[in-house]
Amino acid sequence: MSLDLFSLVHDSLLAAALVGTWLIIALYAVLSFYGYIYSRESERARQDVPAIADWPAVSILVPAHNEEIVMAGTIESLLHLDYPSDKLEVIVIDDSSTDRTRQVVEHIMSQDRRLKLVAIPEGLGGRGKSYALNVGLARAAHELVAVFDADNTPEPQSLRCLVAEMVADARLAAAVGKVRTSNAATNFLTRCIAVEFVSFQWMVQAGRWRLFRLASLPGTNYVIRREALERAGGWDPTAIADDAELTVRLSQEGYQIKFVPYAVTWEPEPQDWGVWLRQRLRWARGGTYVLRKFLPRLHRLHRRDLLLEVMHLFLIYHLFFVVMLLSDFILISSAIAGIAVGAKTNPLLVLWGLAVGIFLLEIAIALAIENENTPVNLLVAAAMYFTYCQAWIYVCAKAHYLDVVRQERLRWEKTVRVAGPARTSGQ
Repeated sequence: MSLDLFSLVHDSLLAAALVGTWLIIALYAVLSFYGYIYSRESERARQDVPAIADWPAVSILVPAHNEEIVMAGTIESLLHLDYPSDKLEVIVIDDSSTDRTRQVVEHIMSQDRRLKLVAIPEGLGGRGKSYALNVGLARAAHELVAVFDADNTPEPQSLRCLVAEMVADARLAAAVGKVRTSNAATNFLTRCIAVEFVSFQWMVQAGRWRLFRLASLPGTNYVIRREALERAGGWDPTAIADDAELTVRLSQEGYQIKFVPYAVTWEPEPQDWGVWLRQRLRWARGGTYVLRKFLPRLHRLHRRDLLLEVMHLFLIYHLFFVVMLLSDFILISSAIAGIAVGAKTNPLLVLWGLAVGIFLLEIAIALAIENENTPVNLLVAAAMYFTYCQAWIYVCAKAHYLDVVRQERLRWEKTVRVAGPARTSGQ
């Protein structure tokens, strides 16, 4: 290949990468701006959570499979929520655990009648979180249903803040809170996850709610109306990304989901790269399942919020993957070209560097909202492109291989738990 042809191909690929990169950067710049506005508004709202004379009763569902290491702490935090005790029931769905999860729950049940245990028999278990939640829903007594993962430590006011939003606005199908990382300081991986979670929630959740009145269900720390849930058909037992799939169906039914950032739960995240890769592979394949399910009918989706949710999933699991590959190619080929023909300033490469810098600024703004824009976190954010984001390329590539080439059946795989430090409000 001649030098001129190489330069033409190189610059064309660089231009394609820059178009994709700047589309993503522009989108997140807008979302960051509106996320910041919403952070100021929600701070005022947090100071003025209404006092409701007659709080509605809530059923809390906690799906559990081999959760002995975290179960007791989660149950204790749920039973000590700042919510009228006579309006609360906590239902643990034991999904055929083989450890002492059931014994832990039964021990606490003997001390508090609000705690209930639903045991899925051996042979029927292991079908995933969605199946377990549907089993628990059938035993729930109340119209409002809350969902918490088995390793969560919600702050005392979390449930009250979520329910207050549901009472104030009958149009809401669900109110979702914020998830924070309790073991962020453990190692580089957990710091990356913490930065990712903070950035996602203030850019995507807060920004989309403020701009479009649209937010996504997380896997935990949310309250949903039973009527809306049943109208949408419950949780899809074949979906391994239950939150993303149910979000689309609720939007399809015309419901809204509100992000409430001052309703906070803490959870420990994977501390090992192998565990993280398996977790994110499940997320990626779950997201692809949602796209396969709804993209064929995209031309019939007339609701703006539904269309935006589907396109957001496409951006995360497809467009971002392609842009990252192109960006890596450009960096490597630029380095090779620089060595071969001598260093020279490429204006397109300068634009690429500027795009990365703006994205880091957006992350810094999200961290600043949480008062966590420390030098360590900013250094972690800068290093994430060359480490954490590269691992995401592997995750997406493997997900596409398993789904398209192997056509392997989706199987639920629970994330290995770690016992994280307890967190309380104000920490």
